[in-house]
Amino acid sequence: MLITLIYRSHIRPGTSYQTIVDMVKSANDRNMQMGVTGVLLFNGIHFFQLLEGREESVKEVFDSISCDKRHFNIVELLCDFAPFRRFGNAGMELIDIRLHAQDDCLASVLERGTTKHKLMYNDRALRFFRTFIESTETENYYELPDKSEWYFTSETIGLKSLTDSSLIEIKPVVDPLAQHVHSFELIPNVQSQNSEELFLADITSKRDAFFFAGKFILAEQRISVSLQPMTLIEVPGSVETLLDYIQSSNLIPEQLIIQFSERAIISDMNKFTLSVRKLKSAGISVAISDFGAGYSGLSLLANFQPEKVKIHHDLIRNIHKDGSRQAIVQSIIHCCEKLEIRVCATGIEQPEEWMWLESAGISCFQGSLFSGYDENNQLHITWPNLISDNHDN
Repeated sequence: MLITLIYRSHIRPGTSYQTIVDMVKSANDRNMQMGVTGVLLFNGIHFFQLLEGREESVKEVFDSISCDKRHFNIVELLCDFAPFRRFGNAGMELIDIRLHAQDDCLASVLERGTTKHKLMYNDRALRFFRTFIESTETENYYELPDKSEWYFTSETIGLKSLTDSSLIEIKPVVDPLAQHVHSFELIPNVQSQNSEELFLADITSKRDAFFFAGKFILAEQRISVSLQPMTLIEVPGSVETLLDYIQSSNLIPEQLIIQFSERAIISDMNKFTLSVRKLKSAGISVAISDFGAGYSGLSLLANFQPEKVKIHHDLIRNIHKDGSRQAIVQSIIHCCEKLEIRVCATGIEQPEEWMWLESAGISCFQGSLFSGYDENNQLHITWPNLISDNHDN
């Protein structure tokens, strides 16, 4: 089947214009042999290219393009099936948009169309062209440094995830550039024999978690735990029980963040919302976790407006090179900024993911890039440092 792929990238400093011309000539011949056609725009800083052809051929060409050292910050903006080719005359044709007035450039792109009908900018793929030519999204072109410009230093926290403990994991939530720990997420081992016992086990597991936290948490630090929304609905006096656990563990409510998964089922929104209000009135903060993975995230935001939203790792994975994920996460960030809700990105594994999200305005992170356990089962946190800063010192 025929697919259309569009990407944007940044020219590597020091790459001459003649190098680009030679590259286009060589790529044109190669692409035509593979049955891949398209157009390449260049504005002096960024490349913008559309590729069309059989799926396996386009993917092979794009994989080769992604390995080319003459550009970086490669972001796939669109990859979708198409009924026809829009530009079928050349394997790669270069349009230097600096040589055209904006309207002339827009018209020049349409004139290269090879479809039976006249190309128009109501076509989704061509709307990407218009956006690039009109430079309406350049503030979202985050120019990330190469990951080789960073090195990471590890700090041992001195906490053990004991095999005989009721806790199965401790996950720090950090601000990497400030080298500050926002909170520690405690994940209790909730065991129940059947669904009827699940919600009671959910609430009672917090007793051991709070007791554990009370032994190491500092006055200025916070802890977070996940709670099933249905626990608040099905277990009588659940809020009061949590407050009793907090008091007996030498913690205060303001140190606690209760997070609810967007994917969780809520059978009675009114009863759940009332319980959340009780939590907030007691001083406990509320967060939505797995945001973007379920179906009720916007509804939850509208109903009880949490202090924090934790974006699910599926939306974070490879975000530095995925335009669709970038657009979705930017929308979440902008929405939460309007509501003064802090955004946390979870499941961070790659430096590039963190760098893009940091550039987008997130400063709260969780994932294996920043924390884990060593061979002695000691929890450690890893902080990023710029190599240039180290040389300056």
